[in-house]
Amino acid sequence: MDFGIRDKVAFVSGGSKGMAREAALMLAEEGCKVAIVARTQGPIDDTVELIRSRGGTAMGYSSDLTTRAGVHQAVAAVTAEFGAPDIAISNVMENIAGDFDDVRDEDFERFFIVYAMSVVYLAREVIPAMKSKGWGRFVAIGSGTAKEPAGNIHHMLANTTRPAAVGFMKTLSDEVAKFGITCNTVAPGWIGTDNMYGYLEKKAGITPDKVGDFLHKLIPAGRVGRPREIASTIAYLCSDLAGYISGEWIGVDGGSHKSAF
Repeated sequence: MDFGIRDKVAFVSGGSKGMAREAALMLAEEGCKVAIVARTQGPIDDTVELIRSRGGTAMGYSSDLTTRAGVHQAVAAVTAEFGAPDIAISNVMENIAGDFDDVRDEDFERFFIVYAMSVVYLAREVIPAMKSKGWGRFVAIGSGTAKEPAGNIHHMLANTTRPAAVGFMKTLSDEVAKFGITCNTVAPGWIGTDNMYGYLEKKAGITPDKVGDFLHKLIPAGRVGRPREIASTIAYLCSDLAGYISGEWIGVDGGSHKSAF
């Protein structure tokens, strides 16, 4: 299947690890010029090298995407190298867990920046050029907690701030649809990444060998997801084939989300 995005410029935030890394690899397979933007240089370089070794085109840039300046600098660097992004994937995360009595007001403010404002900052930088081109794909990697708050693993901060990003993406999709731009949120469930295993062990005391017993009770599919299963959804939403899908929140969670809507 040809996704019709050969030579498109893809800006992948957090693209050096986990699900976003797999999305970057898949977009490169589809012929995109991929920019890997994250905080830590080592994993960025490793991912860029892997893409190039497979015959793809990639560059890397280290930046703090929780600041407007950091996002501006990263997009400017990508534009100088490849041209303005046609595709943008927002994926900024931070792990601070706790119940209401455990977290500070400052933690709520920080998480609003991480999970909501980081999406806004990226949109500010990439949407104008997409409008000029008459084509664009903007995808945010979110979480099921935006629609169904997680109540058993100290998710007060994420439960509170994640929905803001979904509301922003839905509203933005209405405003930019006439320019050929789609905006969607992909909401992974429990995906087998180092981040997931580390989080469960640190915050819930569940060691990697016990994760299966814990999660299989919650997931109808009976297993954790694979990063590439998230990546394939993201890649499709970035494709020319998905031009009539916009403003959506799409759960990829093995059926664990209980709501029908």
